[in-house]
Amino acid sequence: MERSSTMKAIEFKKFIIEESKNNLVLISTSFKVLDDNDNPVKNSILISKVLDNLEDIELKTDEKGLTSLSFYKKKSECQTKPEIDLIQFYTQQSINSNLIIKETVLEEKQELLKLPIGNSSFEKIRTENFLYIDKTSILKKMIEIGDTYCFLSRPRRFGKSMTISTLESLFKGKKELFKGLDIEKQGYKFEKYPVIRLDFSLNEIESKEDLNDLLIYLLKDQAQSYGLKIDQKNPNFFLMELGKTLVKKYKKRLVILIDEYDTPLLQNLGTKNRDEIQKKIKSFFTAIKGLNEIIHFVFVTGITNLSNMNMFSGANQFTDLSREEPSSNLVGYTESELYENFSAYIKETAKALNCSEKELKNDIKNYYNGYTFSDNGEAIYNPFSLLKFFKKKKFDNYWYKSGTPTFLLEVLKEKPINLAKESGIEASDEIFEFSQLEDLSVETLMFQAGYLVIKEKIHEKKYILDFPNIEVQKSFFESFLKDLLIKDVSSRPTVFIGAIQEALINTNMKLLKDTFNKYIKKIPYTINAKKDEAYYQTILHCLIVCSAYYPNAEMATNDGRSDHIVSTKNKHYCIEYKMASKNECPIKQIKEKKYYRAIQPTNKPIDLIGIKFDKNGNITEDIMIEKLK
Repeated sequence: MERSSTMKAIEFKKFIIEESKNNLVLISTSFKVLDDNDNPVKNSILISKVLDNLEDIELKTDEKGLTSLSFYKKKSECQTKPEIDLIQFYTQQSINSNLIIKETVLEEKQELLKLPIGNSSFEKIRTENFLYIDKTSILKKMIEIGDTYCFLSRPRRFGKSMTISTLESLFKGKKELFKGLDIEKQGYKFEKYPVIRLDFSLNEIESKEDLNDLLIYLLKDQAQSYGLKIDQKNPNFFLMELGKTLVKKYKKRLVILIDEYDTPLLQNLGTKNRDEIQKKIKSFFTAIKGLNEIIHFVFVTGITNLSNMNMFSGANQFTDLSREEPSSNLVGYTESELYENFSAYIKETAKALNCSEKELKNDIKNYYNGYTFSDNGEAIYNPFSLLKFFKKKKFDNYWYKSGTPTFLLEVLKEKPINLAKESGIEASDEIFEFSQLEDLSVETLMFQAGYLVIKEKIHEKKYILDFPNIEVQKSFFESFLKDLLIKDVSSRPTVFIGAIQEALINTNMKLLKDTFNKYIKKIPYTINAKKDEAYYQTILHCLIVCSAYYPNAEMATNDGRSDHIVSTKNKHYCIEYKMASKNECPIKQIKEKKYYRAIQPTNKPIDLIGIKFDKNGNITEDIMIEKLK
């Protein structure tokens, strides 16, 4: 497979020449390597493979993409300036020639790597030819900062378990698994520590007894892995005995790694057993605190913030890395990581989808990018969706389909928010911290679960939240619609979505009215949401989004915001909603406020539409429609 590349080395520094033994001198320089998109290549293994036929050179690339190169020459060959200039010239030419020649070979090797879909074992990935994105330099910094207790909250399937597995191998001193990775090059010592690793998501928990059984099972499994037999039925005592025994046996402090600590809580959100389960987890974490004198490092992951659960009776000893800049790209993939590690997959997928690589990259970004985990951190791609996408070579909603959290949909039924706002959802800083589980707001839960991200910081106490990308928005609305309905065959959302699409294409307001009314009747009366204009607007917004006509909600003009602007192939609809009880004319308001100016100028006709809901959400009057002259 022949292909010319724009991969190139730039910004060469002047040679530094140092005296050495045996009539040799050490020559060193540095430069940057840019990829096809002019992004710095930070993977020194990649660069070493590309330049593997340049003999007797040493390469090292730092996290900023600066590559250092050194080699030896005979002293007699570089005594004058012309000789040194000539060596420098040929060195630059040789490096750039090899960058072009070897890229094809490198891509062919990359295509052989398996995609680690659903595989969170660091050891398996490193020993069985799976693709691995190197995050070890971030882990090294996190460990060396000196915080004993660390916590990281991230959405599900974002790489938390992989991080836990990597830390386990790291603290067990499995140096051979890290060969060639950043942490090895940076001189990490790979000391061996006793490690207790627990995963709270391994089983469905419905009671404190279930949780007790799970903890005992996990601790027994850890004890057996060290050849120990401990007879304890109380998980707190089991943990303390196991920890002290390991420290005494290995003469090293203890490392504890806990994955998905809040899964039992989120599984029981709104149930009568929630408080007892929370007390049980809190008691177990208190036992960890009791081992403080023999602990080297504790790392905990979850979806929701650890401080929210008040696990330490007010003792705030955990360092929360969730919004810290250095940890913002610890899980998930940055754009540079995507282009650097998936170039062969991008090429192959673009060919399969019959599009250019540039077009494909843009579509991937719109579908799977957009997650932000700190105020100034780089936007992150969803790792699970990307891996599935490159395997299937098809845009789909992979992450959402992998396990929609029912607890979130249940909370939305009780505490709905207006998801139809184009300007986003305003939220306070409570999305980061709150004191009680029962105080969960929908905004907080959706933010911490990864369904909403920060789009704008207004000030220290107020933020604008929105969906990160197309995958999450479309999937969320589809699940929201489906979950609202009475469960019978005629209640499939696709029936309603198809009718909404037809109504918008053909400007059939009677069909739009009838379809919405039929949908509203399928929503059980037992849902306790506040039935107001925003609630019904959100439902209609969901139906329109799922029909593939993405509405721009509340587009601003100088005189206010329209409720909806919906664009089809042939026209625009400017829509205003009112409750019938208010006795107001929605089209009159559109004209007075000139909401349609938000989409002008346009070469498509604009129809003004007014919709009135009664107190039960029905559209009782004919939908008003008027062409804008």
